[in-house]
Amino acid sequence: MKPFYDSASLQNAKISVIIPAYNAEKTLEAAMQSCIDQTFLPFEVIIINDGSTDKTEETANNFIKKQQTSVKFSVISVKNGGVSRARNIGIKQAASDFVAFLDSDDAWHTEKLAKQIEAFKNFPNTALVSTNSTVKNHFSGQTRRVSFTHLLIRNHVITSSAMVPAAIIKNCMFDQTLRRAEDYNLWLKLGKIGKIVFIDQKLVFFADKRTFGASGLSANFHALTADEMKGHTKLFFAGTINLGQYFFALGMTCVKYLRKCIIYYLT
Repeated sequence: MKPFYDSASLQNAKISVIIPAYNAEKTLEAAMQSCIDQTFLPFEVIIINDGSTDKTEETANNFIKKQQTSVKFSVISVKNGGVSRARNIGIKQAASDFVAFLDSDDAWHTEKLAKQIEAFKNFPNTALVSTNSTVKNHFSGQTRRVSFTHLLIRNHVITSSAMVPAAIIKNCMFDQTLRRAEDYNLWLKLGKIGKIVFIDQKLVFFADKRTFGASGLSANFHALTADEMKGHTKLFFAGTINLGQYFFALGMTCVKYLRKCIIYYLT
């Protein structure tokens, strides 16, 4: 199998950061700043303005004008088409060895990219390196491989933590037919291509994005479950997962759904 990247030259690797942004004028600057605060600087940061109706584009351009950095910034404004389409546009434009994703309302620890490059070096032929975030309170500090079975049980990957070799992601993008769980669908595809590695350190400062609970967003977790099952079905018919893995994944989705129902309706 041809290597996804050259482990010997990772210290000179180029990274493209893709930030999809929709009405993100209040948070985008912090996300962009966290990119240029990295100890391992990215080669470029691509902001996809996904049909925003606020001052997202102006905020991005004003930030760029004030910077004196080697990082290349670009802003691409398109009609609103959803986050998967926006990320895919960024992937197509990326001109680096690796692609890292960052949501416009999240931010990174200064050593995030450096630690991910180290993980790619220590785990050859890795298809995805993700990290922990402020969602959790306890961290082991360890870097470990996540088995495909564990990935079928639940989504271990926060999108703003994900970094993928460009050679893989350009041929395996987000499924734009899925409105939700499109990220999980992609991680499962990548898990069949190479290793999934997880850095259990707080390297992403994650915005509050609850999809169930006291916030009253019950429709979101119902729809999320439906799209997750739809994604599993598409993976099965595409030959990505076998029949046993398909039924196992559906079963785990049902268990997670029941848990969310209990939390929402009985607490």
